[in-house]
Amino acid sequence: MNSKLKISLLGCGWLGYPLALNLISRGFMVKASTTSAGKIDMFKSVGIEPYLINFDGSDKTSDLEQFLTTDILIISIPPGRRSVDGLANYRQMAQLIRKQLETSQVSKLIFISSTSVYPESNEILNEFSEIGPETESGKVLAETEALFSELNMQVILLRLSGLIGPNRMPGRFFAGQENVPNGLAPVNMIHLDDAVALINCLIDSETAQGVYLGCSPSHPTKEEFYSLAAQFENLVAPTFIPEKVKWKTISSERTIQELNFKYKYHSLLDWLNKV
Repeated sequence: MNSKLKISLLGCGWLGYPLALNLISRGFMVKASTTSAGKIDMFKSVGIEPYLINFDGSDKTSDLEQFLTTDILIISIPPGRRSVDGLANYRQMAQLIRKQLETSQVSKLIFISSTSVYPESNEILNEFSEIGPETESGKVLAETEALFSELNMQVILLRLSGLIGPNRMPGRFFAGQENVPNGLAPVNMIHLDDAVALINCLIDSETAQGVYLGCSPSHPTKEEFYSLAAQFENLVAPTFIPEKVKWKTISSERTIQELNFKYKYHSLLDWLNKV
């Protein structure tokens, strides 16, 4: 892969920012979007070419054409759930980007999606399993995947499981709660370092196309994982109902075999024990 290629990151937050720094360290030219003018100088200070882009109707998309003058576009924006307009804005973003990409020079699109597009179907699911989102954000992601898949370019849909790592420790999720249901259900998570490494593999691949999954190969139960997580953050451990009612296990078979990808954090419990 030619390290002089330009890569644009639409979304440069918890996942996108460390990814941007990693790509710069590899010699790529990196553009990144932000919705906050206060981040412009910070981006410039680390070598990121910043663009102020917002899809909330505030007319901050004027630089979009220049932002998309790039070789690879990575979209790393989760559907907004903090406002009533969040999902509508996401749909607007997807439609606008899709239209712009039809005439852009972008040759590869990596869309960061989520394993929330899969239903809690009580089975092991992989890259070839049928989707069936049960949440509104999952439905929007599935719509967006379909929209981008129609593009005439190398389109990669990377569905990531729950993201954990620095400043996103899982102990607080259920800390102090009692009788949390579904305590024997498997956990599907991926560490930030593994997510960044996996995106790099997809950037470097000339043949990758379609769906790939990012999820640690280990699947401890909710009770095992969140109890240990709370313990290591000195929080009150939750209690769980010992049942396995609705669940899914994400198996990234294609990702491991086709990309020869090796997870740094193969065991989630080992990671927690070393935090």
